[in-house]
Amino acid sequence: MRLPQPLLAAAFMAAAAPAAAVQPDAPYHRVMDPFFAQLERQCPGRKLEDLSAGDLNGVIEAFEDRLSPGQRRGLERAAAYGCRHTIAGLTCANVASIRTFSRWKLLPRFAGAVCATPWRCTDFADCTQAPAR
Repeated sequence: MRLPQPLLAAAFMAAAAPAAAVQPDAPYHRVMDPFFAQLERQCPGRKLEDLSAGDLNGVIEAFEDRLSPGQRRGLERAAAYGCRHTIAGLTCANVASIRTFSRWKLLPRFAGAVCATPWRCTDFADCTQAPAR
């Protein structure tokens, strides 16, 4: 069976499109790209977007301690709801927390808290804490 030329051309174009062209619309990028932009704005060159999920979660937990009890409950509910289909993994909880910070207009403040840590990264999950002075 021969495919009509327009259908064949459309199929070829879809197959040839780079995967990166789809990624910016992914839910992860819609949440994390504004956060990464805040990090670059507030502490350029430290590459804190490369923090491991565990290290980022530690910063989220410290930030969460400064929220009101109602905000902490809201954050827990958002993570539970957002990750209800996830078996395991901190990335889901981190993204749910950052999404909530963004919705609550706390993203710049949270990014500032991340920047206030002694972390500095050179590559993904290759991060060290600068010694206290």
